[in-house]
Amino acid sequence: MMPHYFPYAHVQYTVAPGLKKLGTDFGNGPPDHQVFQIGGDYHLFRQNKLACRSENIQKYYRREREQANTLAVITHFIASQLLHNYPQYFQEEESNGSRSMTNQLTGETILYDQQSQLLAPSHYLSLLDALASQVPEDLAIWQVHDTKDYLSAIHLCAPNHWAPAEKIGKPFAEVHAPVAGMEALRARYQPMLKTLLQGGTYVRFAWGLGTDDRLNHHPEPPAGVDPKAWQGRHFDPQHPSLFVRVERQTLTGFPDVQALLFTIRTYFQEVRTLDKERLSALHQAVATMPEESLHYKGLYHSKKPILTWMEALAKPV
Repeated sequence: MMPHYFPYAHVQYTVAPGLKKLGTDFGNGPPDHQVFQIGGDYHLFRQNKLACRSENIQKYYRREREQANTLAVITHFIASQLLHNYPQYFQEEESNGSRSMTNQLTGETILYDQQSQLLAPSHYLSLLDALASQVPEDLAIWQVHDTKDYLSAIHLCAPNHWAPAEKIGKPFAEVHAPVAGMEALRARYQPMLKTLLQGGTYVRFAWGLGTDDRLNHHPEPPAGVDPKAWQGRHFDPQHPSLFVRVERQTLTGFPDVQALLFTIRTYFQEVRTLDKERLSALHQAVATMPEESLHYKGLYHSKKPILTWMEALAKPV
């Protein structure tokens, strides 16, 4: 069973880095020890990534100023994590200087060489693309050099209302410019990145509300899809449907190549199924959310009907 996370369970809504070391006990089960989390919902993530690939992978996978040594180190890390933590699903063989990793969940085999270069034949664009397609998580790589940093690669098939094309090649402060409440962090983020670069993995969470549990909310809908229906942020009190979208994010530093691997793993919680304690916490979080955050999360116009609906849910039947 996969864990459930409740980052909104605070007295008042706040925006903060909230970084915890991997292995922290979040009070909802065994401590987190794995960067990648593979569970019973794996097929949902796999189907979503295949759909993105079929639509147009360039919408979801972008690269700029990639560095070969960085990619080699990070893809080796990803493969090692899968082989070590999920030997029942992933196996690797080595022969004549090449390696093959087989995913038992999909029957797919990835071939690559000692330099972490993808070997033909393959429909993937790179080894990073191939590995990202084997895990539920979305992936991003940050290069950090002295006082300069930039997003060098991103594989994002579960975007939460933002597009990879808008972020690739930009520094941390510019990538996070639209995020409400992060002004102080954007002004002093360099020390945080340098601390993360020292190595190890950290975990943080972000959350929001949506009217569906679809993973892909790229701002540009696929061809032929109604944009309003695609957005998933139009709460209808007459036909209420509401989900908490929780993102478990990890950041792993690689000091030898001055880079960070950032992962995003999405979970959904249907609001009507929350117990009274969690429902009360969510109600308080939305009620105390600053106006700028309401706008950023797409909740400004629906805040009042959402709170009214949650209050009705909390009443005894």
